[in-house]
Amino acid sequence: MEAQRQGGANWQLLLTLAIALAVGLRVWSLWAQLPDTMASHYGLSGRADSYMSKEGFFLVLALVGGGALAAIFASPTLMRRLPPRLINIPNRAYWLANDKRREIAIERLADLLGGMGVATAVLLAAVTELVMQANLNRTNLDNRTFVIVMVAYMGFAAHVFFRRRRLLELPEGPAS
Repeated sequence: MEAQRQGGANWQLLLTLAIALAVGLRVWSLWAQLPDTMASHYGLSGRADSYMSKEGFFLVLALVGGGALAAIFASPTLMRRLPPRLINIPNRAYWLANDKRREIAIERLADLLGGMGVATAVLLAAVTELVMQANLNRTNLDNRTFVIVMVAYMGFAAHVFFRRRRLLELPEGPAS
């Protein structure tokens, strides 16, 4: 069972890395066409309101996006090392009462976090593409697509939140 769960986490990490590689290749393929100074922030209207160098934009994107993804995928490992008082999960007293329960809780969360990592990578890929297209075409950001992507991401995040609550409910019957 543990190998199966670990395999699940591995495919999610591999898919996330594949998405990141695809984004990197896409940026590389468009690098020469992108303007030296890129629109890097957009207001509610989709109009650019902040600019930075092309190198700076992609460096910030790599650091912030890569950092977020690293934090998501490193969380289960960190939870294995932290004292229980520093782990905030539903029904903490039950799930962190012994090593067996703690590992079950962490594996359940690891699977959810892996899915969230993939979703975050897709979000970052979509936003990167939208920003590159706006800069290449010297147009406003495609807000309609951006809102659709964000609503889908937030919907998935809500699903993960509620699923986490269900996965960490107290089991019925005698405690094991």
